[in-house]
Amino acid sequence: MNLLFWNSRWVGNRRTVREVLALAKANYPKLVFLSETRQASNKIEKLKWRLGLKGFHGVCSDGQSGGLALFWDKSLRVSIRDSCSRHIDVDVMDGNIGSSWRATFFYGEPRVENRHLMWQHLSRLCASSLDPWLVCGNFNEALWQHEHLSRTQRAEVQIVAFRDCLTVCQLEDLGFSCMPYTYDNGQHGDRNVRVHLDRACADE
Repeated sequence: MNLLFWNSRWVGNRRTVREVLALAKANYPKLVFLSETRQASNKIEKLKWRLGLKGFHGVCSDGQSGGLALFWDKSLRVSIRDSCSRHIDVDVMDGNIGSSWRATFFYGEPRVENRHLMWQHLSRLCASSLDPWLVCGNFNEALWQHEHLSRTQRAEVQIVAFRDCLTVCQLEDLGFSCMPYTYDNGQHGDRNVRVHLDRACADE
């Protein structure tokens, strides 16, 4: 099964919509998760018809900040367990193969001083299900120093806190191919910052 998750940074932008549709057409995902939509959920829901997906659940943005959207194929039965400005937590039943699992689509806390609250919340979510669990999205944190490229080193305490959270939740990074960084601030020279912030993790 293919899944697509992307920190879209405003789905109201026509170029962003074209890119999402092109990715969906090329990969036929059965689940599409968009974070930082910066839109009301009723506006984002209209995108499901262009994606060719039937199901939808959204979390409205707070003005021009945040916003989440999850779309799914008609072959899936998706039950919403919980949602908030930082995640959409669901149970998934695949009718084609008769398997069930859990997925949490995540948009991490951008403020460093509040990030520990997200790790605490993720740890609480871990205890609420025995089904195989996938957690994916933009965590707004790196796991290792080599995943952060800039003139200023990332604080090691931030990285260790994220690794400790995944250990507590028994989540393993599923790996990544192609470009080594998923965020680039677009600056040049020593002002450039690149970080691997997006990943998928699972407990089985």
